[in-house]
Amino acid sequence: MRESEQTPRLSGRLTAIVDMVSPGLVVCDVGCDHAHVPIALLKEGRIPSALAMDVIPGPLIKAGENLALYGEEDRVVLRLSDGLDGYRQGEAECLVVTGMGGRVICDILTREPEKSRDFTEMVLSPQADQWLVRQALRDLGYCIDREALILEDGKYYPVIHALRGRQVRPAWPEGLKDEDALEAEDRFGPVLLREKDPLLLVFLRWQLAINERILSSIEGAGEGDRHRERHEAISHTVRMIRTGLLAFDEEKPI
Repeated sequence: MRESEQTPRLSGRLTAIVDMVSPGLVVCDVGCDHAHVPIALLKEGRIPSALAMDVIPGPLIKAGENLALYGEEDRVVLRLSDGLDGYRQGEAECLVVTGMGGRVICDILTREPEKSRDFTEMVLSPQADQWLVRQALRDLGYCIDREALILEDGKYYPVIHALRGRQVRPAWPEGLKDEDALEAEDRFGPVLLREKDPLLLVFLRWQLAINERILSSIEGAGEGDRHRERHEAISHTVRMIRTGLLAFDEEKPI
């Protein structure tokens, strides 16, 4: 088999991202890096074409080389762009943004909201601060209908699929404050919680043990504003993790 007929070898995270893209849609991949995601989507016959954008010229050059290697240079438009700055409305139907922190993705989504709302669906994989991305989606009028949690090289990565519409939320126990439930959904994922994702349960138990140890070590170990602020932050994190565990029937209502 010629190299150009093969599909790039993807990590578990990138495979989950590819699997989230609905068939038949034109994709806009922001922060495309080496264009492995659009190439894989094209090789699988899942999409007809793509727009691949990056803010740094180097990755775009490599993306162009990969597209030529796999014989897909005619079906992907490469464009130098900071976020969606270089995107023109109507060019694509699915927005893919991965490999960035949540704050950067949030900025991309909210800087030009009319462009963000142009997409039928979004596939997002924030590497940190994922609650900011989920909040931004809600503010833009999108709901999260699918989620995956991937453990890769010792780190947990969420993959989020969003459509326009109203969020279907987990069933929470009576007595739980709605603001606490909503914050837990933003932190840990409404679909992951609703579906009682087993890997999320592992993550929550692990994080609870870590943060309870931290809290125990700093209690009574100092004073002053900075110590108090840290204690309050860790205490809040523990409370949110325990709230998330309510979805798995592992805690009593707080």
